[in-house]
Amino acid sequence: MRRIVLAAALGLILAGPAPRLSAEAGRSWSTSLDTIVGIGDTRYLMELPGNPGISSELIFPLNTLLEGVSFRRERTGGRIDGGRDWNFEVSLAVNLLAPFGVMKDYDWDMYPGYPKTVFSYTESDARLVWFLASAAWKPVLSSGRWGNLRAVLGYRLQYVYQEALGYVGWQYLDLDDPPDGQPDLLDRISLSDDTVALTYWVLWNVPTAGFSVTLIPVPGLSLVMEAGLAVPIVADQDDHVLRYKLSTASGLGLGGYAELALQYSWGRPEARVRPFLVLSVDAMALKANTLQTQTYYVGATEELPGTTWTGIDHQISTRQLSVVLAFGIKY
Repeated sequence: MRRIVLAAALGLILAGPAPRLSAEAGRSWSTSLDTIVGIGDTRYLMELPGNPGISSELIFPLNTLLEGVSFRRERTGGRIDGGRDWNFEVSLAVNLLAPFGVMKDYDWDMYPGYPKTVFSYTESDARLVWFLASAAWKPVLSSGRWGNLRAVLGYRLQYVYQEALGYVGWQYLDLDDPPDGQPDLLDRISLSDDTVALTYWVLWNVPTAGFSVTLIPVPGLSLVMEAGLAVPIVADQDDHVLRYKLSTASGLGLGGYAELALQYSWGRPEARVRPFLVLSVDAMALKANTLQTQTYYVGATEELPGTTWTGIDHQISTRQLSVVLAFGIKY
């Protein structure tokens, strides 16, 4: 999948509009190659009340290297012809490496009236496919020699797929019959990393709205600060392969983002072709409280195949920090 996305991105660059010998007044294109260091995770917290109830949290790492491409169409000259200046941006990226770090799985007992008690912890190496796409329209609200203020209406899509490979960890065992809720034995557990223990995917569709301020301290150098709110529409699926249990959920959430970027452009402002370099940091946090459905399928021994549990409290969230170095050409 990564090779397909990168090939498509390269095709878009090659097929995109070529630099013009006579530029259209007030309009330009920009294309850049983006190298991204991703830091963060996507996770879910599940709680099923009872006596005791069960709580589980799975944390999937997103620490990896991504490569992408960005395109921008920009209109300038509104101060001359009375029109509104704007730009429209589209970006695509995909990870190149497996994530640094491990997938972590915590389990707690929940007794009414008492704090949660952890009884199991495991961690696993992971395979990762992480695809990102975004688009944003940024009309200028105010501008001057100092820079400009823009409104930002955007959309971000993220698809994360991970496979947990084996596991190593521990769990407390209650050996009493019937169980009395008191752990009797600490058992170390492991599974070879050539075995897929579970698969997980999450899809984020994220409309955003915010503002950006661009400051131009000297010609060719600009500082961009942007922040806004996000209303994610999210869906996820966890397949506990070893337990023959499929869990799904979807819902609406809330979040926000902030970005700081420093851009330097070479050449004179009126030049038809100008290379530029951008260093930026982007932070985003999203969370959605949903209800999960769990279904046991053929092969299950915990419950009869076909057994379904619904209405389970399920919180999906992600916290991400991206450091981006982009080299591009404006033409």
